[in-house]
Amino acid sequence: MPILFAFSPWADIGMDEPAYKLARLMDKCMWYDHDNGGLGIPVSWAMSGQTMKAIVKTDPSIKGTIRYRTANKSVYSSWDQSEIVGSTYHASGLAHPCLNDKYQEAYIDGFVKEDIKETNHTMWDLFERSPRGFCPSEKLFRGEAFGSDAHGQHNKGQVFQLENGLKVIPTVNEIMPSDFDRYHKAEILIDAIIEYCRRNHIGRVLLSADVDFWLDDNGFDRIKWMYLKAMERSNEIRMVNASALVESSWSIGYAGLKSLDNFYQSIGLTNVQQHISTWTNAAGNLEFIDWGRSGRSAEFIKAHTDKYERGINHQQWVDGAKLQLSKNVYQNICGTVFYDNRPQWENFMQDCFDNNLSNAWNILNDA
Repeated sequence: MPILFAFSPWADIGMDEPAYKLARLMDKCMWYDHDNGGLGIPVSWAMSGQTMKAIVKTDPSIKGTIRYRTANKSVYSSWDQSEIVGSTYHASGLAHPCLNDKYQEAYIDGFVKEDIKETNHTMWDLFERSPRGFCPSEKLFRGEAFGSDAHGQHNKGQVFQLENGLKVIPTVNEIMPSDFDRYHKAEILIDAIIEYCRRNHIGRVLLSADVDFWLDDNGFDRIKWMYLKAMERSNEIRMVNASALVESSWSIGYAGLKSLDNFYQSIGLTNVQQHISTWTNAAGNLEFIDWGRSGRSAEFIKAHTDKYERGINHQQWVDGAKLQLSKNVYQNICGTVFYDNRPQWENFMQDCFDNNLSNAWNILNDA
């Protein structure tokens, strides 16, 4: 059987120019080969909620394209279509590197889940679609973290199912499609994917990369040729969307697990923050965390959680509306505690971060 290969670029974009470029890239991929009855290129577009709003704002036509070209015809033909995958609305990560267990749980329940719901609402409002999956900002797992023995190698290509029905797909970052120096031709990238899968004895692989790397003038051509080369070698590899990896999984995964933290621990990731990469950090380490911002962000989360708990335990009167508003203001900058190795992203939007955090604190203190 051929290897099932999915490509899922991730985007958190709020500015007009890159948002327009992303909309045009999506449009080209979705309408590719339409005149010959083709379903487009099966890219799994993983986007934050604010990205979804931004692409529609700059290019309203993309709304109709997404609604029409992601409409599933049947289970198997839907594998060959583009799909929309949700993320947190403000690119907030599932794990916060400066919080201990107590506050980490409060952060997930009180902050992250709201951010996910906001993305889901935006997706339905704009495209009349429910998300085909979820892509956290820390989407790129370090391949080595899954072990080098037979069990670990199997895990790299596995789909894990948790007790609550959530299915988790580890991505592969030993191969970065954004590394143009190594993969200047589509054939080289396809060869690398096949070799990786054969070496690790896996039959499915998910690649992910920041969408910024695909927004230049040649981005569409790179994706198109990657798709065409996979089709030429369809007996060895088949390019499908990420849902195909889940729907074709032969494993029931780890039944009985209730949380992502427990799932990570079950496959040897005892310290989640040490084995995730945020944004495009393919090394899977914490090198590109702005520790100053992250610490200031964590202090707000702790103070917000403490005030909320005092309020619900009747230890202190709390203005619930202001408590929520302070959180909403904080969320505007929660994704900026991470950056990647491009110099322009270090200290990104510093004034915006400072102003929003200051306003969030003022509202929280007044609550």
